[in-house]
Amino acid sequence: MIQLQRLGPQIADEEGFSRSGIRSFHEYVVLARIPQVDGVAARVVEALDKRIGHSPMAIEQIADDLNLSKRTLQRRLQQQDSSFAQLRDSLRFHYAIKYLIDDHMSVDAVSTALDFSDRTSFTNAFKRWTNLSPSVFRKLFRDYA
Repeated sequence: MIQLQRLGPQIADEEGFSRSGIRSFHEYVVLARIPQVDGVAARVVEALDKRIGHSPMAIEQIADDLNLSKRTLQRRLQQQDSSFAQLRDSLRFHYAIKYLIDDHMSVDAVSTALDFSDRTSFTNAFKRWTNLSPSVFRKLFRDYA
């Protein structure tokens, strides 16, 4: 589960510039690790991972992949103190960083690959995860690839 804690109001980067709530690239990579889960949650992560970049990642499709009804999948994830949205967001965050920094994909291409409805939805999610827009994130960390 992604739990981003915002840093204090101001921190200084390597060059002494003040950055508000921005973490190091390594910290973002750690936050964006694919979750280590068991049981049905692990099966969901595996099914999502197989679909990422080329197939829809909606709960209905994942439930079908696992031969479960949508409601049964939701119930089983709830029993593990997890949710489909949390697991999908974890994978999306992981791949968003990979696609933006390692693969140099455009924001539109990343949005499509991660099965967001549009670029704005992706940008809003990315800001929620990092406190930065995808384009600003890439500009800050493009040399880490």
